[in-house]
Amino acid sequence: MRKLLIITVAITVSAVSALADQQRLREDIRFCPSCAEAHERTLASLNKGRPPYSVKWKGCILLRQGTKVDVIDHDDWSTEILINGKHWFADEDVD
Repeated sequence: MRKLLIITVAITVSAVSALADQQRLREDIRFCPSCAEAHERTLASLNKGRPPYSVKWKGCILLRQGTKVDVIDHDDWSTEILINGKHWFADEDVD
C-alpha cells in the first residue's frame, strides 16, 4: 500500500512538471511558500519592508535573472512555479 502511494505521488509530481511551461526569469523575483505571504511581503515593501502588524514569515527565496523555472500558473498579478517538487508563489507576473 505504501509503495503504491509513493508511486502515485511520483507520477503526479512528474505530470505537473510535464505540464509546466519552462521559462527563464527576466528579472530577480522573490518567491514565497504561499500566495498570502507573497502578497503580504509586497504590501510590507510599500512600508519600507516593515509589515504594519506583527507577522511570522515562513521564508521566501530570491531567484536571480536567467534562472529556469517551471511555471505552473500565472496571470497579471501572480505566478506559481515548481522547484524541486515544491510550489512557490510571487505577487507579480514573470513575463
